Amino acid sequence: MPSSRNDRDTALQHFKSVDKRFHDATKANHAALPLILENKRTTAALFESLIRIVTSQQLATKAASSIFVRVKEVCKGSLTPESILRVRESSFRKAGLSGSKIKTIKEIAKAVKNKKLDLLSLKRIPEGEASEKLQEIWGLGPWSSEMFLMFSLGRGDVFSVGDLGLIRAIETIYGLPKNAPRTSLLAIAEKWSPHRTYACLLLWLTRDEKK
Repeated sequence: MPSSRNDRDTALQHFKSVDKRFHDATKANHAALPLILENKRTTAALFESLIRIVTSQQLATKAASSIFVRVKEVCKGSLTPESILRVRESSFRKAGLSGSKIKTIKEIAKAVKNKKLDLLSLKRIPEGEASEKLQEIWGLGPWSSEMFLMFSLGRGDVFSVGDLGLIRAIETIYGLPKNAPRTSLLAIAEKWSPHRTYACLLLWLTRDEKK
């Protein structure tokens, strides 16, 4: 279930007590963390956020933002299940979406409209179960589900083991060889529970510094 304490100071104190190496290696970015994790509170906000995550898959931030703006424009400025289902595939393609992404956002729209997927209910169940429910939708894999849990639902104990930025940051901090085994990464991340979302934010910030 969601942690009752999901704030920055609680997370940082936990990291200091269980993994001083991680705490010290990321110290320069502690102040950049949000005091609390963003938690969207309406179905409409959650739906738009999930569509945005899908459009950003495997894209640089700037390109993803441009495509999302165009997607919203073809939906007449309002991203709802109904508006997405009304728009033709050709219009979404002109906006910059691939065929697989178009199928995914339409499947999400159908699931939300038909109440197969209740986005608000994902706030009340364990992270793993919420991720599984999202991945029942065609085209939603682990990464998209994990990003949604972190950045839309504000879930505090999420770790995305398949995210390359996180992998490279961990390898650097712990002196691991490139493409370290998944089991090694998970074992390190386990120490950060129940604040793995904050740990991911720190890893991304640390990785960005190295670029």
